[in-house]
Amino acid sequence: MVTRDIITTAANQKWIDATAEPLQKAIRSLFQGEAGRELKNFLHGTWLGHPLHPVMTDIPVGAWTVALALDAMERLSGEKACGAAADLAIGVGLVGAVGSAITGITDWSETDDPGRKVGVLHGVLNLTATTLYAS
Repeated sequence: MVTRDIITTAANQKWIDATAEPLQKAIRSLFQGEAGRELKNFLHGTWLGHPLHPVMTDIPVGAWTVALALDAMERLSGEKACGAAADLAIGVGLVGAVGSAITGITDWSETDDPGRKVGVLHGVLNLTATTLYAS
């Protein structure tokens, strides 16, 4: 029920189209010709037989979860090595977030409403979270 309400609310936001339409056209224009099609298929995960974006999202989620646990261990034990390892895990998560964003925006470029609007909101929220981790 809540998911349906979120999708309905997002679908009714006309201002999202001002961002979504030109962005979608720009992303599609990056994949011109045979090489572009092959790159797009790779980013979609056709070689894997499964969409690549959901696989890529596990990298930042997992790395940032590990960072949380390591930061907690440092706080509890005072062991500075845990904090350094947490910083490394955050870096791994940031690199994974870039891969996740690239595969996600490639998939998103082929969506229609309401998925297109929900995808814009999803991307903005994840970009915000990634920016917070980076800072």
